[in-house]
Amino acid sequence: MQRIAHYPGEFSTSTRRRLSKLILLAAATALCAIGGRTPAKDKPASWKVIDDALFRVNDAPVKDWGVYMTGKKRDPLLVQMNSRFLLIKIHDRQIFEVDSSKIQHKTDELLWDPSDHPAQPLATTDWDVRDTEAVFLIRAKIAAEDRLLDIELPHLLDLSGMSPHSTSTSRHR
Repeated sequence: MQRIAHYPGEFSTSTRRRLSKLILLAAATALCAIGGRTPAKDKPASWKVIDDALFRVNDAPVKDWGVYMTGKKRDPLLVQMNSRFLLIKIHDRQIFEVDSSKIQHKTDELLWDPSDHPAQPLATTDWDVRDTEAVFLIRAKIAAEDRLLDIELPHLLDLSGMSPHSTSTSRHR
C-alpha cells in the first residue's frame, strides 16, 4: 500500500527513490558535460589542403605553398607560404602569423588549434573578397611587408542531385 503525502513537501518512498535517481542522473549528465569534454583550445583541428586552390604573392607564384581548410568551412583558412604559416579570417578581414612549430604535419593533413594565434593581427590593407561563378577570390596586402596575397578557391561542387537514386526524378506514364 502506498503512503499518501499529508504535509506539503512530504513524498512517498517510491517518489523519493525516483526523485533521487533523477537527481543522480542529472548530476552525472552535468559532470559529463563539464568534465568529459575537453575545451576546443586543447584539441587541434584537422586542416585539409584545398587541391585546386591558386596562391600568388605580388602576382608571382610561391615555390612551396598550400591553402588549407577545416571540414567544409572555408573561413578561416590556413595558408602555408614556404616555411611560414598565416591564418586568414576572411569574414573578419584579419591575417595572423602562426608559429609553425605548433603545427603538426600528418600525411594528408595539418593539425593545429585555430585559436592559438597572436592577439593582434598583422596590419593589412587592400582587402577584396569576391565570389564569382567559378571561384571565390581573396586579396589582401600585408602592409608592413608590401606583399599582396591572392587566393583563388574553386567552388565546391554540389553533386547531391546527380545521384541515380535521387528522389527528385519521377517517371510519368
